[in-house]
Amino acid sequence: MLIVAQTIGSLAAFSLIMVGVFSEDFMSLHTSWSSVFFLSNLAVLVLLGASLFTHVRYMKPIAYYGFVVAVINLLFVLAYNTPLFEWFTVFTALGYVGSLVYNMFKAELKP
Repeated sequence: MLIVAQTIGSLAAFSLIMVGVFSEDFMSLHTSWSSVFFLSNLAVLVLLGASLFTHVRYMKPIAYYGFVVAVINLLFVLAYNTPLFEWFTVFTALGYVGSLVYNMFKAELKP
C-alpha cells in the first residue's frame, strides 16, 4: 500500500507542477491538472495514513491529522470550489508532509 501511495504521490507532484505551468489563463488545462492533483492527493492521504497507522514508530496524532486533512481534501473535491479553500487544502497537505518528516526524524533518534 505504501508503494502505491508513493507512485500516486509522484503523479500528484507532477500534476501540481502542471497546475503551475498552466495558469488560470489556460483555464481548461489548469482545471484538468488541478482535478488530477486533488484526486491523487486525496488517494495519497488515505493510502499513506492507512499504511502507516499500524507502524510502531508512527505518531498517532500525526496519523489523525492526516485523516483530518483527507476529509478537508474530500470536502474540497465534493463541495467547495473556491480559491481560498483550494489553498487551505494545499497548505494542510503540506503541513502533513512536514509532520511526516518530523515523525521520521524522531523515529531515527529512538534506539
